[in-house]
Amino acid sequence: MTQHSGITKPALQPEDITMLRAVLRQWCREKSCGVGSPAAQHVARELVSWFECGIRNPHKLAGLMRHMHVDGPTVSRPAAKAGQSERQDG
Repeated sequence: MTQHSGITKPALQPEDITMLRAVLRQWCREKSCGVGSPAAQHVARELVSWFECGIRNPHKLAGLMRHMHVDGPTVSRPAAKAGQSERQDG
């Protein structure tokens, strides 16, 4: 288990990583981008975050990823509230 910001999270198991990798690869095929691209790296971080929050179904994860918008080399999520924008770092 890993300690992060006062929250204990279980370690990712090999089968978890295999599933997450497959979901990411499918997204990359749909978006015609490489797994090592900045967009894919951003989506991968979001994917792991959703997984750690308890979303473990690959179909649900893929659905969430489809709602992310690709803006050139970066990816942004729809703002949580109308009129709000999310700043992309890096």
